[in-house]
Amino acid sequence: MSDRFASYSRIKASREGRILTLTLSNGPVNAVDGAMHHELARVFFDAQDDAESDLVILTGAGRAFCAGGDTDWFKEHIKDPASFRNIGPEAKRIVTSLLDLEKPILCRLNGPAAGLGATLALLCDVVIAADTARIGDPHVKVGLV
Repeated sequence: MSDRFASYSRIKASREGRILTLTLSNGPVNAVDGAMHHELARVFFDAQDDAESDLVILTGAGRAFCAGGDTDWFKEHIKDPASFRNIGPEAKRIVTSLLDLEKPILCRLNGPAAGLGATLALLCDVVIAADTARIGDPHVKVGLV
């Protein structure tokens, strides 16, 4: 495995032949905290530059694909609105780097996907969903439009 993924703590990389699997791995529902948000802003660039892969699979560890933003992390930003504005460019990089990935990316939707998790899943080229998979977008309900 290339060292480019060694520094990730919330996204696990594995390989089978020329297939690179990226697994969101942060607790029982893979909620996006600051560390995962930062890694998501880099991982698709690293996948693009990975010469050992031709196909990328994005999935979640455990029972959920990704529950979206971690509520404790959001509460920190509510207390400090400037910090919330500071994550905007990083959020944009997550979306644009996923869209710009030239390799096909398949989402293995192993369970619920909400908010940013839904965005990640739906921006993949192909989505294969388990019977238990559900997609929801609570952004408006929680005041994030």
